[in-house]
Amino acid sequence: MGAALALAGAALVGCAPKGISGAQASSAPGCNVDPTLRGTSLTLTSPLTGVEAQRLEASLEAFTTCTGISVVHTGSDMLEEDLRAGRHGDLAIVPQASIISELVSDGRLAALSNQVGANVELGWERTWGEAGTYDGTLYAAPLMASVKSFIWYSPSAFAKAGYKVPTTWAELESLTKRMASAGAAGQGATGATGGPTASASASPGGAATAQASPGASPGASAENPAPWCLPVADGPTSGWTVTDWLEDAILATQGPGAYDAWESHRVPLNDPTAVRALDSVASLVLADGHALGGRAGSSAMTLEAAGAALAEGRCYMVHASSSFETVLPDGGADLDAFLVPSASDDETPVLVGGDYLVSFSDGPGAQALAEYMTSAEWARARAALGGVATANRRVDASSINSRVGRRATEMLQSRQTLIRMDASDGMPPEVGAHTMWTALASWVAGSLDSEGALAQAERAWPTS
Repeated sequence: MGAALALAGAALVGCAPKGISGAQASSAPGCNVDPTLRGTSLTLTSPLTGVEAQRLEASLEAFTTCTGISVVHTGSDMLEEDLRAGRHGDLAIVPQASIISELVSDGRLAALSNQVGANVELGWERTWGEAGTYDGTLYAAPLMASVKSFIWYSPSAFAKAGYKVPTTWAELESLTKRMASAGAAGQGATGATGGPTASASASPGGAATAQASPGASPGASAENPAPWCLPVADGPTSGWTVTDWLEDAILATQGPGAYDAWESHRVPLNDPTAVRALDSVASLVLADGHALGGRAGSSAMTLEAAGAALAEGRCYMVHASSSFETVLPDGGADLDAFLVPSASDDETPVLVGGDYLVSFSDGPGAQALAEYMTSAEWARARAALGGVATANRRVDASSINSRVGRRATEMLQSRQTLIRMDASDGMPPEVGAHTMWTALASWVAGSLDSEGALAQAERAWPTS
């Protein structure tokens, strides 16, 4: 499967994107509305809160200026439940494709306009538009995207300790053990790769599973960093970050063929390939001394806390998407990221995720907002604010200030880049947005082994 993502931006000046005059902003799709709509308001629901919500709201100021329609945004950390219960705005931003399918089947969504369809066709590769099309009708328009296969690190911390960015999975394992050995010894690391291997025992499924105590890495500090920070906590959605680790590990250690079979449920979720991949993650990040705070610390750690620990030098690496910069101090200006390395010489696809815009109203105001938010003008304005990527081909990747964002853009704009969509986002919501998260959170805590966690997720898969 091949597709392209793009990340681009231009700074906001007043209410119009940099390089776009007020007149040009006013001529953007969605701005030519009936004057009687001035003074009205629309509501928009999304899973975005904090800085991400503030940036989204800032990106909509130009729409209000050109139409006179105000947009009231509500961020929810219970988006799926809110959508099902009818607690939503005129429009919504939805990250899980499976929820969109359910809303279409229930007749809840309004078809998007021809102008929205034209915006998508002009800006995005066909794969993205097809994901929001049902029975030939466009109900969900691609809006934002992220590259999930990144491992964030501090180049200065690596250089000081004599570490190099790994280019294979084996090198990543060796580097992790070397970091843990240096941390245990309480001294810097130099010289050849080496160090003790993680202890392991056989899991009930027969695979080797790394053993990690809840108190692992108790003394990690800027002088004695842990190899990894493993953020798991996110309120009612705790555990979703681990699904990204699992999916990247399947791609990297088992290959895209195994991932495709697992993602499409041609094999069960607890297929041996997936169990082996999750065991690989356990050996990497949950063995003694490998994660800041061990299992208990990881279970309580948020993305924000992981970002702070990485920036402060208390851990060397964090697996997180390109949007991780949103929660990093100073936007992660001193940090960089490398792709999860493969266990084979074959090219490994990168894992990506996307957010889609849907509408519950077919009114002219909602239609206008959808047309604006799918335009190149909005894509440029939103990307300029940082923390997101977009596959809109009408934006310029070279204008991105973020080092990781620019690299992600250049890589994903290339049609030569192989991608895979986030598997859990496309699973039935009760699996991919519930049981999988909770099962993997329990796996991190140590109450389930790899086979048991994936078997729990498999049992939640609908039988009809």
